[in-house]
Amino acid sequence: MNVIKKVALTSAVTLLGIGLTACSNSTNSSSHPSAKTSKTHTNDKRVSQDKEFRNKFDKIKVGDLMNKGEGGSTVAQVKSLLGTPTSSSSTKTNGIKTKSLVWIKGGSTITVATVDNNTVSKQITGFKFASRPEKLTLKAFDSIKDGSSYESVIQKYGEPDGLDESLIMGSKHTIATWVTGVKGDGAVLDFTNNKLTTKTQTNLK
Repeated sequence: MNVIKKVALTSAVTLLGIGLTACSNSTNSSSHPSAKTSKTHTNDKRVSQDKEFRNKFDKIKVGDLMNKGEGGSTVAQVKSLLGTPTSSSSTKTNGIKTKSLVWIKGGSTITVATVDNNTVSKQITGFKFASRPEKLTLKAFDSIKDGSSYESVIQKYGEPDGLDESLIMGSKHTIATWVTGVKGDGAVLDFTNNKLTTKTQTNLK
């Protein structure tokens, strides 16, 4: 793939990525004009503990954007897991068409971005695990060093409640959210190729 096409693809999914949160908070009138979507930010009191829905999300494979999602789950495969989407939308940038599909169940929202019918990113919000091996406190948060592996963090504090995964030019990007309360309390850790690059926290104690 030449450089111009790579830039176009990256731009297309970057624009779609910016809209993923918006997609998870509102429906597209072209697909389901009567549908209404509840907001699912971490500061909402409505959270879901539907592990079956979360487990299905974990089964969705993400392909490399630069290879048009080759190796990622197809739209048909995702629909076989999650059923008919609650809503969908499409974006076209420099001739590259990307599509966003949204599924809502209870307080949880799953958003999948696709290129050429293949998944290039996936996101889940509004979910919260019922229990954890160890609570993520402010002291624990401060002790997590840059470069820490994703596996070491989840081994100690459990799987994140919210997750956003993408793969671009061979680099895996993971934004993981741990929710510790219902008023926005929690932490967001950003990993590249399974290594921690940035972290933020809100109201941890």
